[in-house]
Amino acid sequence: MRTIQLAALATVLGVTTVGCGKDDSGTGIATTGEGEGEGEGEGVGDITATGGVLIVEAGCEVIWDISGSQCSGCDLGWDASLALSDSTSCDFGDNTSGTLEVSGGALYFGGDYWAAATTGGNAISWATAGYVYGAGGGTYVYAGSGTY
Repeated sequence: MRTIQLAALATVLGVTTVGCGKDDSGTGIATTGEGEGEGEGEGVGDITATGGVLIVEAGCEVIWDISGSQCSGCDLGWDASLALSDSTSCDFGDNTSGTLEVSGGALYFGGDYWAAATTGGNAISWATAGYVYGAGGGTYVYAGSGTY
């Protein structure tokens, strides 16, 4: 059942791979894309993306349409608005906003780790390489992609 849900989330979000069965600590991630120093001072365009989270225990996904402009002081980050998408399968979820930022090959929202991220050619994609475990005991898988 989880494999089907992960595949469905990946399909909706346009992500080609989502790993499962491993813990994702957010460390030791190899990525491709921009190297050290790239993106600094170049200016980053507005982001348009679709992203979501599979909540394993609930068996459903919350999907957002993401938009925003580069945040002050960010090399590769945006002041982002996340609008709940009609593709959401959970009977809960809200619009939200915060800083969406790529740092060290990982994507963070509001300072919280979401997933491993790759960037390049003004494109971004992210996917959790297993699960993210929440403080409340929840198990989550994040994925998404977009352009900037």
